[in-house]
Parts: sequence; structure tokens; C-alpha cells
Amino acid sequence: MKVPFNIEFSLKRSIRAIATAVCAVVLTSGAAFAQDGAGETESKLMVGFKAGFNISDVRASGATDFFSVQEGGGKQIAPQIHVFGRYSFTKWISTDLELGWTQNSFNMYSNQTSTFRVNNFQANALLNVRIPVLSVYHPRLYIGPSYNYNAYVYERITGPSATGIGNVDYTQEVTSLFNPHDFGVVVGTGLQFDVKFATLLVDARYRHGFSKAVNTQGYKTNILSSVNKIHLSDVAFMVGLGFSL
Repeated sequence: MKVPFNIEFSLKRSIRAIATAVCAVVLTSGAAFAQDGAGETESKLMVGFKAGFNISDVRASGATDFFSVQEGGGKQIAPQIHVFGRYSFTKWISTDLELGWTQNSFNMYSNQTSTFRVNNFQANALLNVRIPVLSVYHPRLYIGPSYNYNAYVYERITGPSATGIGNVDYTQEVTSLFNPHDFGVVVGTGLQFDVKFATLLVDARYRHGFSKAVNTQGYKTNILSSVNKIHLSDVAFMVGLGFSL
């Protein structure tokens, strides 16, 4: 099975562009703030879904910088999808519970290339704060704990064969090489647009994994044996729909 993602672009430039767009929304809408609040009503409960992709990073040893180039590792793109429920305490503060599936993918290199794809069931509990400006975009910031349950991992190995004759290209399951539990934190920003039948959501976030991803047993002959410990993090971009109840 050939990995279909072969896209190259600057992560720093993408995040900087999103931050600039959010700031522009805040600045241009601030002049109308005095008119806010007179007739606006919002439902306290919203349910919906979000889908998109993430750019995963494997951080070796004690490294914490997502954008640093790790020796022997590389970032990959993978999909994710969530359903969510939101309860609004006020029109400015709400809490979101997200449940979904996230795939994290990364490369490791020796004389061959190993592409790992880690399939997780994910649960996030987020504090969601609306930026207090008048805007049809309703810009928001959020933060909260995140939990991944590692359900299935496979590794695709490509490159020259061990005998030096020809190339290899095969896939194998390596779920047991990874720890099943990964605790982390999610921080992000988003915009939401009111449309006739729902609310359109645009979401950019960073998840920082704290748990050691690789199991300490059973990988003596695997490429992961060269790694002291690794953590998984990702930058994600999603769009979705929310429905008020």
C-alpha cells in the first residue's frame, strides 16, 4: 500500500499565515464592538463534527520543538475526524467534548525508510473562549487535556533489501511496539460562521504529546530500537459543521 501523501510546504509559514488572519479579523471587527450584544441569542447546546488533516512530528529524547528537524525522523500528513458536543455557559465561554479518530504518521530512516501510521481513538476536553469583539466570524481560542488510545499501528518499509539485491516494499503490523496510552494537551484557535442551517467551523490546533510513544519491550531488531524515547505531536487543520439544539 503506497503512502499517498507527498506534499512539501513550510509549517512555520502556514501557522504564521493563520495567526495573521485571526489578528486581522480581530482588528477589523473591533470598531463595531460597541454595537454588540443587543439582540444576539445563542443556543446553549451544540453538536457537530469536524474533519481534516494533521502534520505529525516525532520528537526524540528530550526535544520539545515541533519545528526542529529531528535526526533520523520526518513529518508526514494524515487524516482525522471528530464529533463534538459544546455547552455554552455564556456567549463568551463554553466547554467542548470531542471524540474521534486521529492517525499520526512519521518517517524514520536507516538504510531503509520506515513509515509508521499510528491510529488513535482520541478524546479532548476543551475550554472554549470567544474573543470579545463584534464579528460574523466569532473568533475563538481554546485549550484543554487530550487522550489518545493507540488501537492499531502499521509500518511500511521501503528501500534496498538486506541482501543488497533489489528493493523491498512491504507493510507489517507493529501495534505492540507502541504504548496504548498517550496523554497530551491541545491548544488552538478557530472561527465560526453562522449559515442558514448550521454553523460552519474552521479550526487550527496543536497537540503536544507528553507520554512516551514507544513500548520499552519487544523491538530489539526494529528501527525504533535506536530511539531512546519518542513523543508524538501534531499540527491539525479542520473544518466542520455545528448544529444548535
